[in-house]
Amino acid sequence: MFTVLDVSRWQGRIDWDTVKASGRVHGVMLRALGSRSGTPYIDPMFETNYSACIRLGIPVGVYYYSCAVTAPQRDAELALLHDALRGKRLQLPAAIDVEDARLRALTPDALSALVAGAARQLEHWGLYAMVYTYTHFADTALHMDTLAPFDLWLADYRGKRPARRHGMWQYTSRGRVPGISGPVDLSRTEKDYPALLHRAGARPYHPIKERSSP
Repeated sequence: MFTVLDVSRWQGRIDWDTVKASGRVHGVMLRALGSRSGTPYIDPMFETNYSACIRLGIPVGVYYYSCAVTAPQRDAELALLHDALRGKRLQLPAAIDVEDARLRALTPDALSALVAGAARQLEHWGLYAMVYTYTHFADTALHMDTLAPFDLWLADYRGKRPARRHGMWQYTSRGRVPGISGPVDLSRTEKDYPALLHRAGARPYHPIKERSSP
């Protein structure tokens, strides 16, 4: 069983040397993009956190917070992610964070089709695509059969592993890790993602010059 931490600007400055020395974390999902009133922006701590994790040999993946309810909005998020990941090497998945209340403006079928298009674009870039959401959102706002081809990162804090098939389970938002002040999200997975990506031929991410639409 592997423990995966996820962080964003809201954790402030992190003492990554202490995180590494604690031995409690086997990988980190870094927020690459946040959203301000529906407009995506690169998380201001992304580069700092990425560089520290790479220096210390902590496996890294990314997630981006999606508010897209149209194809052009989805493509704008992907374009910014495309730039944020230039030259990066990921040992964990790249996840689309699907939980914002604004997404409920779409039907489950329409939203799931939009998210699946984004995930296919991530795969087109050579990344390991994953969808992040929480159980109630999956049950009420998504058509999960449409997203079945992609790995699922599922948040559920009720203390029991979810029955829904998933690759990674975010089991708490109140975790504690030395080197980080305040509570953090922690996930568990039985998948050795670094080994999976290595066998798949993981390489530095060099975005293609032309972005094809999902």
